[in-house]
Amino acid sequence: RSFTFSMDEAHISQLIAALENKLTYKEFAKEQRRLMTKKLRESIKIRDNYTCCNCHNSIQKEPNLLLEIDHIIPISKGGCTTEDNLQTLCWKCNRSKSDKIIY
Repeated sequence: RSFTFSMDEAHISQLIAALENKLTYKEFAKEQRRLMTKKLRESIKIRDNYTCCNCHNSIQKEPNLLLEIDHIIPISKGGCTTEDNLQTLCWKCNRSKSDKIIY
C-alpha cells in the first residue's frame, strides 16, 4: 500500500505545536513525579491519619495495610504534586481509581 499526503504550512504548524505539547507534557510529568519525596508522602499519611480517604480502612484496623499516596487529579490530567492534590489511599482503592478523577 502507498498513499500521498501533502502538507501545507498550516498542517506543518499544527504538527509542530502537537509535538511541542507532547514534549512539554513529558517534562511536566517527570518533574511532578520528582517532587514526590518520602517526606511529603509521610506528611500526607500523617495528615490523613494513616487512613484510606476512599474506603476509610486504616492501619489501626489493619496493621499490615499498604497505604499509597495518590494524586486526586492525576498527573496525566494536568494535576500537580501539591498537598491539596494528594490523598492517602490503600493499595486496593488506588488500583481501582487508576487515572480517574473521583471526588
